[in-house]
Amino acid sequence: MLDVHPLILCGGIGTRLWPLSRTEHPKQFQRIDGNSETTFFHATVERHRAPGFADPIVAVSSAHVATVLQQLNDLKCPARVIAEPISRNTGPAVLAAALTLAKTDPASLICVIPSDHIVKGDLPANVLAARKAAEHGHIVLFGVPPEYPETGYGYIVDGGELETLTCARKVSSFIEKPPVEVATALIDAGGAYWASGISLFRADVLIGEFQRLDPTTYDAVKASLELARPTDHAIYLNAEALMPAANLPTESIVFEHSPRTVIAPLLVAWSDVGAWNALHHIAEKDEDGNVLSGDVISIDTRNSYVRASSKLVAVVGMDDVVVVDTDDALLITTRDQAQQVKQIVKKLETIKRRELAQHMRNQMAWGEVRRVQSGPGYELRMMTLRPGTMLPMAENPAVHRMVTVTTGSGLLKTGTQTRPLRVGDNFEVAAGDSAAIYCGPEVEMQLVEVVCDVAVEAIDAPVTLQLVHS
Repeated sequence: MLDVHPLILCGGIGTRLWPLSRTEHPKQFQRIDGNSETTFFHATVERHRAPGFADPIVAVSSAHVATVLQQLNDLKCPARVIAEPISRNTGPAVLAAALTLAKTDPASLICVIPSDHIVKGDLPANVLAARKAAEHGHIVLFGVPPEYPETGYGYIVDGGELETLTCARKVSSFIEKPPVEVATALIDAGGAYWASGISLFRADVLIGEFQRLDPTTYDAVKASLELARPTDHAIYLNAEALMPAANLPTESIVFEHSPRTVIAPLLVAWSDVGAWNALHHIAEKDEDGNVLSGDVISIDTRNSYVRASSKLVAVVGMDDVVVVDTDDALLITTRDQAQQVKQIVKKLETIKRRELAQHMRNQMAWGEVRRVQSGPGYELRMMTLRPGTMLPMAENPAVHRMVTVTTGSGLLKTGTQTRPLRVGDNFEVAAGDSAAIYCGPEVEMQLVEVVCDVAVEAIDAPVTLQLVHS
């Protein structure tokens, strides 16, 4: 019996989880809570490292490939990475993975899994229980029995028994984000499920449905793969070839229009964590109904979500609130207004605030960079390189760098010259020049960097990051 291939989708920004989620460092790559180093992506990958599953395929924006590689390296998990040069929603990404697998086995089973959900329970067992339906040519959608009339989810309505299979059922209809009255009626009538975004199918079945339902997208994705740029770490789809592909989810292109679609119940605790109140709902609570994450002191506070990042957060006499603290931003709202965080994000975008896109502290493929202080024409940064990694300093005609080594040792390469680096060494990279810093194989390396004229450069401008193993 062939293993199921997990396809982990890393698209989306998670705007309602600001200030944790930022456009350049979105929700799926952030820690689930302040008491653990586990990210949403970590948890998703680990969940499917189980018997019956192959190594994952990860579909991700080209801008976030370095982060995916770093977090896969954290887990020592091999994976195939498909890098999308332009945003085209989930449909083209899923098709690209199916076409990739079909080259070696057209009947490969693919399980599509969003990277930013929380699941409590044995999801792999639920998936494997429905594999017979997928093997028989059905597209299996996993539905969660609804706990309450949620208006932010799509619903799938049960259409009755299948003639030959008991592991799945027919689909009657799809209802996208209904008003509360409709959601309540669906639950009262029975047979309606929350759409989890998780699906299971054969590669050749999905390819055939794309050819039938959206041949333009099929041709575009196929061409983007044929013209793709492979590297040691990822396959970079061709942007120009991909342009004609529909910017739509797989549900809209295929699932809602295919007679092959069936539904299987997902008997786990599940949340897409679309807002802070959803995280409060699914997380374990204390005796007062609070979810306290990080360094938090709570007095006479109930039914609240409080998350601390780098400092102590104390709350007194609060009920039904959300408090989220990060290095550079603080969010305070009531739980019933948590969906409105998206309005803050729109405001930040309008006034072009840096807090929309970046954190003070960001994880990179080579380690971590922390913005300490900035002002007109300069920025002070602390950088930590993991053992055996390389930090490229890209050429920039408007940026002058001054760097001091505070911990560890390594090598500095500038042009054709290479020199050792030790604690206390200083060097400069003049505007228009480039350099690369190689950390030694045993101990991490810490640097203090002053960047002049930083206003023209993003904090993580070296986008051509790569892991260098000793």
